[in-house]
Amino acid sequence: MTYKEKFIQMNKEAAATAVSIAVIAAFWWISGFALEKINFTVFYMPGWFVVSCAGSFILSVCAAVFLVKKVYKNFSLSDETVESGAA
Repeated sequence: MTYKEKFIQMNKEAAATAVSIAVIAAFWWISGFALEKINFTVFYMPGWFVVSCAGSFILSVCAAVFLVKKVYKNFSLSDETVESGAA
């Protein structure tokens, strides 16, 4: 990978991470406000709180797995190229 390609990849990773954070925050807000009018409790806590927090956690784990498998790439930031077989 060239130096420029590395920075392009880093920008892609940062943008994908920002999008996933925005989606998780939007889910938390929307589920919290959407379920506020519905009266139900889970373990003596309001249902909107449980759904928004537990759902955000599950969504965060799914987003992290997706980012690691599909977006992130493992590369060195140094310009040195390591030849295979050299010690």
